[in-house]
Amino acid sequence: MEQPRVLIVVDDLFFLTKIQTTLKHLGLTVQVLTQRAAIQACVKAAVTPVLVVVDLTLRTDDAVAVISAIRATDSGVPVAILAFGAHVAVEIQQQALLAGADRVVAKSTFSQHLPDLIQQFVVQG
Repeated sequence: MEQPRVLIVVDDLFFLTKIQTTLKHLGLTVQVLTQRAAIQACVKAAVTPVLVVVDLTLRTDDAVAVISAIRATDSGVPVAILAFGAHVAVEIQQQALLAGADRVVAKSTFSQHLPDLIQQFVVQG
């Protein structure tokens, strides 16, 4: 049986490495994308990811627009979206929730509780 796949939309190398290491330790397949068209194609694929992790401080694209694009692309199979960002960026956190993120957490919470956060979504999926 194929391992569950998690799509990571992160361009910060520190967080990317931390996420990849944690996901591999949890036995999950990791895919990293930062371009909106590629992300949408991944979500439309025959084997959709069980979770998409989005960095709200994404530099390569508008993170809220990426979340909206994922929701617009859902092909009948709901994909969970976990977003993280600066704890002081309350407005973008609210925008992410309105765009369709299932949960938004501060970077510090994300970093401290990453395995638990991931497992909550993977077990639900």
